[in-house]
Amino acid sequence: MKKGVIVLLSLLLLCAAGQVSASYAGARDPGLEQRLDTILGINLLARDREALSLVLRALNDQTPTATLARAKAYQALAQAIQDNEPAAAIALLDALSNEPEIAQDPHALAELSNARGEIYLHTQNRDALRRYLGELKDQSIAEPKLYFHRLHLIARSYDLLHDYEQALTYLLRAHEMVASIQDEQQQRRRQFINLHIGRTYARLRHFDSARQSLDKTIAESNRLGVTEYLPELHMVRGFVIQVTEGPNAAAEADFLKATTPVRGEPVGRTQMLAFNNLGTLKLHTGQYAAAEQYFSQGIEIAHQIDNSFELHIMRFNQGYVMVKQGGYEQGLSIMEAAFADFSQVAPPGTQADMLNYLADAYETAQRLERALGVLRQQLELRETAHRAERERTLAELQVQHDAQEASLRIQLLEQESALREAKIAEQQRNQYWVILLSSILFVALALSLLAARYVRQLNRQLSQANQELTELSHRDPLTQLYNRRALAGFSEQHGDLLVLFDLDKFKGINDQFGHDVGDQVLQSVSQRVKAVLRTEDLLVRWGGEEFLVVIRRINELGLDVIKAKLHSAIVHSPFADITVNASGGAVFLQGQTSTWQSAIKRADELLYQAKANGRARILLEHNGEVQTWQMREAPPENS
Repeated sequence: MKKGVIVLLSLLLLCAAGQVSASYAGARDPGLEQRLDTILGINLLARDREALSLVLRALNDQTPTATLARAKAYQALAQAIQDNEPAAAIALLDALSNEPEIAQDPHALAELSNARGEIYLHTQNRDALRRYLGELKDQSIAEPKLYFHRLHLIARSYDLLHDYEQALTYLLRAHEMVASIQDEQQQRRRQFINLHIGRTYARLRHFDSARQSLDKTIAESNRLGVTEYLPELHMVRGFVIQVTEGPNAAAEADFLKATTPVRGEPVGRTQMLAFNNLGTLKLHTGQYAAAEQYFSQGIEIAHQIDNSFELHIMRFNQGYVMVKQGGYEQGLSIMEAAFADFSQVAPPGTQADMLNYLADAYETAQRLERALGVLRQQLELRETAHRAERERTLAELQVQHDAQEASLRIQLLEQESALREAKIAEQQRNQYWVILLSSILFVALALSLLAARYVRQLNRQLSQANQELTELSHRDPLTQLYNRRALAGFSEQHGDLLVLFDLDKFKGINDQFGHDVGDQVLQSVSQRVKAVLRTEDLLVRWGGEEFLVVIRRINELGLDVIKAKLHSAIVHSPFADITVNASGGAVFLQGQTSTWQSAIKRADELLYQAKANGRARILLEHNGEVQTWQMREAPPENS
């Protein structure tokens, strides 16, 4: 059963601003910074509020701005999270950011921005976070620790907004920064970033990459004694094991380790979700008494930490267990109430997933009409989700259409203006013939100027028409992508990655649903793939249902990112009964494949090899080896 998004924990110490002499802007106080290091606990909270109070009392007019800002941020975060007063904490940060001394110190301003973003993350204020992301990405930060914090703050923000490809991009950038920050906190940063990289791989359903990252990080954490994020690491690994191998002893062992918080830290959301996952595991194996006990423990923690989102899910699960044990009336009543509360905050797609279990509960209780009603409701929710996606796509097409219409109107107005000027010039010529000879000379000069202007306008229109004809000849009329002819206009660059893919069983879609639907599938794939590429990358409709992607300046770290992006863009269901898969070949422009012709020929050979091996995969030839990128839709999550 699907769970809510796990609250992501930050590693760096946050800062807020205070009043300080501008002459100290940009500096830091080593002694106070070290004291602040010792205060940091999990969930961005000071382990000892009294110790934080002592640091705050030690601040004075001589304290460097950045250090003072960091200490004040602890105060704001404690107020937002421990005291549950996020609005007051944001007001404190606003007031501090308006202080003239703070405004002159970019490090202090960056600390304030990071603190505000962390509060939005903790309170799951998605609307505020969407608006704030632009400011977070625009600010320039020179200090490595602050820049590292900014990168993983942006990554965790994208995770909360369910844009996991962008989240992984910023997490990998943060991972590159860790090695450049040499201090006693380096291993904690590595553990923190690797935790989130593993979790993001799991959200993208790249479970092999997730498992490798998590196994390595857990072993390294135990060896070095860096234990603060071990419960979360075990929690995520247990989830990956349960999804890939099913409920087993290894997954249960990881979940049990996650139920115990690190020494000195309070019981929190990680422990709550661990009990919920243990209950789900026992539910799947038919151990209902144990499942109910684990759900009850998770619900108790949810009440303690005031977490209503997962509380609804665990109450729903608890009711489901009661139904399976024969308590139909009470169990169904609990499930119905929990789903009613959950549907107020969850998107349609997530609601539809939960309705599978409610329908099964009604069937177990022999209430078949209610089960049928729930299945109809589930279908409506899925149609709502698909309709929202289609409306978003149509809105983008409408914007393009409006832009084209505006361009055409400008051309028409220019033509009308030219005709009007030509008529005026003709009238002037007729009048000047009856004027004195001296006026005729003046008219001749004026006509020459008008004629020159008119010729320039004609030349400009002719040049524009030629450009439009050239553009049309290089565009595919259905998808508006580049065609084969356009590829000759781009230069070959050593190291570029070429991916040639073909939609699997596309003829069957045309035969079963008609060519209009087939055209819409091609347009859907084109729009989705184009959306995940950068501006410098190329997307070409090679012919029929075959596409060519050219990825510029790709590196080793970028291979996993482009693999994830292509998977999410290609493998989808544009219509309820149609799932798109693809087979393809991928090669780099280098060595024997250093030209378009040789690279495309080799990619085409790999494409046919992928077809022969069972379709739904892209074969990548890299460093003399052939790797397989699975392009098959993964099974739904169970936790």
